[in-house]
Amino acid sequence: MKILHCADLHMDSPMETHMTSEQARIRNAEILKSFRRMTEYAEQQKIRLVLIAGDLFDRERITKRTVEGVLDAVRSTPQIDYLYVSGNHDDKTHAFVDQDVPQNFKSFTDQWSTFVYGDVAVSGIEITKASAARLYEQLPAQKSKVNIVMLHGQISTACEVDQVNLNLLKGKNIQYLALGHIHTYICEQLDRDGIYCYPGCLEGRGFDECGEKGFVVLDTAARKLEPEFVPFSTRQLHRVKVDITGASTNSAVYQEMKKAAQQISERDMVEFILTGAADPSARIAKKYLYNLAKDDFFFIKIKDETKLVLDPKDYEKDVSLKGEFVRLVMASDASEEDKVKIIRTGLEALTGEEVTV
Repeated sequence: MKILHCADLHMDSPMETHMTSEQARIRNAEILKSFRRMTEYAEQQKIRLVLIAGDLFDRERITKRTVEGVLDAVRSTPQIDYLYVSGNHDDKTHAFVDQDVPQNFKSFTDQWSTFVYGDVAVSGIEITKASAARLYEQLPAQKSKVNIVMLHGQISTACEVDQVNLNLLKGKNIQYLALGHIHTYICEQLDRDGIYCYPGCLEGRGFDECGEKGFVVLDTAARKLEPEFVPFSTRQLHRVKVDITGASTNSAVYQEMKKAAQQISERDMVEFILTGAADPSARIAKKYLYNLAKDDFFFIKIKDETKLVLDPKDYEKDVSLKGEFVRLVMASDASEEDKVKIIRTGLEALTGEEVTV
């Protein structure tokens, strides 16, 4: 039997810290569409079970339109059962209120329950304050089955909410521990009998979620369960370091940015991290660079980590306003990092550039 394991979709996330409202709206629509594409993939690949290991939604923000979209996709694939354990960001009570939930969408509660499919048993439980301590002692025994367990939480040695104590799950005849909570694909040995796996998130939402995102597929007919990671996201996020040492104009910096990101699809999202040595007279302005690069990708962000090349001796006898300003800042009690920011901002103002703070 073929099984698909996904987690951490976080539908209807705000995503407006850096994105525009329109970009956030598009991304949320794409996440819902990716879920539907995933159900179509499962149907085409003759997958019998889809395991959703938590954080399908993003707290109480979930809209009725999104919930209806999820359930419509489930109804469209009645030959597939969807087993869902809620995570720390889910509010399933709010999400499914007044909804006609199809029979092939099955939710775990804060009590252990098991669904059996031939020689495969899938057990799961929502980790709450009431269940966190006792759940390891009450794990259902499935000695004659391919035993799959679903939980949502961070790997830990404690028995608390949002944490999974791996030590207490060893030696329990678990062949596959389907986890959610970590947004990066991880697959490791649990004990001699089984493995544990985080499929990662289906779509990246921020620059702490760079790289390929998707889900995993496994076949229980194999003697040894070996999940296959399937990249599936609509867009990828990238962090790109750009050394701008020697670049004396914004146009030159922009050319370095383009060169560093030339292999990245224009559909993707890019955070440019400027590094290297920057001359204070170069007048590098992040807002200006943003305007140059913003149409090259779906979304960009620019972070300045350059070191300001500044020799106070060069300004000792400079009688200009710029020289006086630099001397005042260098003699101040500000940290070296703050001095760099103050000097850069001040020089932009003195030379008539748009100030970037």
